Amino acid sequence: MTKPADRAPPPLVLTPEGKTWVWVTVLLVAVGWYKSITLVLVLGYLMLALLVINGFLARRHAKRATAALAPPAPGAAGAEARLQVAVTNGAARPATVGVEVRAGPHARTWLVHALPGGATVPCRAALTFPRRGRFRTQSRVASGFPFGLLRYAAPPVSGPDVVVLPAEGAADVNGLRRWLRQAGGDGRSRKLLRRVTNDEADVRGVRPFRPGDAIRSVHWRSTARRRELMVREYDAAPSLDLVLVVEPWVPVAPTAAHLEAVEAALSLAVTLALAWAREYGTGVVVAVAGAGDSVRSAGPTEAAVRAALEPLAGVTGAPRFEAFGPRAFSRPLGRAVRLLVSSRPDSPYAGQISGGLGRAFLPLSPADPLPWYRPPAGSK
Repeated sequence: MTKPADRAPPPLVLTPEGKTWVWVTVLLVAVGWYKSITLVLVLGYLMLALLVINGFLARRHAKRATAALAPPAPGAAGAEARLQVAVTNGAARPATVGVEVRAGPHARTWLVHALPGGATVPCRAALTFPRRGRFRTQSRVASGFPFGLLRYAAPPVSGPDVVVLPAEGAADVNGLRRWLRQAGGDGRSRKLLRRVTNDEADVRGVRPFRPGDAIRSVHWRSTARRRELMVREYDAAPSLDLVLVVEPWVPVAPTAAHLEAVEAALSLAVTLALAWAREYGTGVVVAVAGAGDSVRSAGPTEAAVRAALEPLAGVTGAPRFEAFGPRAFSRPLGRAVRLLVSSRPDSPYAGQISGGLGRAFLPLSPADPLPWYRPPAGSK
């Protein structure tokens, strides 16, 4: 049996103005019957007839129009997510309707007046979500035409989810590459990181020395001429990809600080992937620890990278993750910068996936001193 709370609201409802109209109508009819005043009685019947006409026309107008929500691009927490609804009149006559869209905690309403038959009009809204996640959307067409006494609402239609990524900070990926050449792991890992991150192409020019620049890049003739330490500046190699594995680690009984560390790690991962694609225009591979189905490869466009980052919107922490197998990634990992972004410093998971994939991964954590990274505003 359906509980009263589970029943859908009736499609035709009285507006506050309509309720006042009904009370006045009832009062006039009662006075007309009681006092036998025909004019008052006719006026009451006329008001009742207008109420019925309002309901009939409101239903006709609402039935003519439909609303379709376009799939929104994944946005970031704290940033604006743009929604667009296409309202279409599928009938031959004009329609005056109201369109309501709900997306998570947000609701937006538009009035579309006299939409011609066969026409489509876009309705846009910019919404801000304070936290990451996937938020369901619904759109609904309603009309109270022409008097606004009765409102007819069509059944709500579910739309595509709004995907809100973790908050984005700022990263200097050129500074990251210089930092990697200094902070790489020992032995084979350090040699690999140096070879990959030092993959230079043509010499672009010379510039003043910055901390982290390799000594072998110093241009001694320019240094002697200018009496200032100058280094060669190289063009970035066009084939350099980024492979990013995210480890949302928390202990068995996580505290608020552990959960904040997970959010900070997710923000670092999102910032790295987007900044890398913007700066170098190369491929990005994103994976969540322990989830083989979360491995996403993206082309050089920012839209593709945002789509690859979608699994991060629904990530929950865990105390342990299985290492990726050798077939987890569809593309070769040899010529790429391979990073593990973890919510804990010096994560041992980097060694696990390095052994499982046969490729070295460098662990990063937001708790590490990262001079090339600035966390999003408001984060701790």
